[in-house]
Formats: sequence, structure tokens, C-alpha cells
Amino acid sequence: MKVRILGKVMVLSCSLVAGGAFAAGPYIGANYTQVQYDNDEYDTDTLKLDTAVVRAGFEFNDYLGVEARGGMGVSDDSKGILDFDLDHMYGAYLKLSAPLSETVHPYVVGGYSKMKGTVKAQGTVAGIDYSVNEDEHYEGESYGAGLDFNLTDTFGANLEYMRYYDQDDEEISGISVGLRSAF
Repeated sequence: MKVRILGKVMVLSCSLVAGGAFAAGPYIGANYTQVQYDNDEYDTDTLKLDTAVVRAGFEFNDYLGVEARGGMGVSDDSKGILDFDLDHMYGAYLKLSAPLSETVHPYVVGGYSKMKGTVKAQGTVAGIDYSVNEDEHYEGESYGAGLDFNLTDTFGANLEYMRYYDQDDEEISGISVGLRSAF
């Protein structure tokens, strides 16, 4: 009788701490991100830029990890009087996961991002021509949510939404898809 109870306790405790296909440890990945830039000051439509991002992180367990990211814009966009080009971006984040199964891990992520971009605007106000061409630096708290999909023991895919910057009249956010490899 005691052996049966002890066996059940062992099975239960192992199932509570059993990991998914991604074991704790380091990983590296790459994402394609479509960054969206909104500027209420110029009252234009959302600008959409293609961006390449490299991610590296460490998962302490199935629930907690840290991640660093760096990326650069690979295209710019313009609408109306406004043109935006993202030169580079980087940041550090804390990642909290809640594994639904061995293959699907939804998560929330939060941290701090820094970006540099070029904003250009040309137009006419009250008959006066104006031109703005400024390098802008954006930095602040960032947050988002996503899904990690484990395809094999060491290879996975990712889908994520991030709000990188939201201050004053400007907002920078992004939707990304990517791949990652644990080692």
C-alpha cells in the first residue's frame, strides 16, 4: 500500500515539473518583424517597415526567461508628407511563459528598448513650405505577447506582437514571425 502511494506521489511530482520539448538553457533565433510607426503630429496613415531582428536568450525553466534583441530596418515607408526609416533597435526583456503543452508556449514579455530612426516630412502649411529631416532616438518600456511553437527538441517557431515605444504623439509596434534553436 505504501509503495503504491509513494509511486503515485512520485509520478504526480514528476508530471508537475516535467518540461516541454524545449529544456531550460540558452537559445538563439531570428525574426522578421513588420514594424508599424504612427505619428499623430503629422496625421498620416500608419507606416509599415520591414525589420530583421536577432534574439538570444536563456530560459531558466518553462516559466521564466530573459532575452536580448538587436535588429535593423531593411526598408522604409512613406505616406503623404511623412517618411520613416528605422536604422537600428535593441533591447533586453523578461519573458514569462505558461506552457499549454509540450509544443505550445504562450508568453508575455516586457523590458526596455532603444531605437534610432530618421523622420522626414515635407509639406505646406498656410502657404509656407516646410521640410523636416531629423534623426530621432526612441527609448522606453516595451511589452508584448506571443506564442512559441516547438517543432523538434531543439528547433521552434515564434509569433509575437510587441509595443516597442508609446510616448507623446508617436507609437512604434510590431508583429513578428521567426525561428529559434536551443543548444
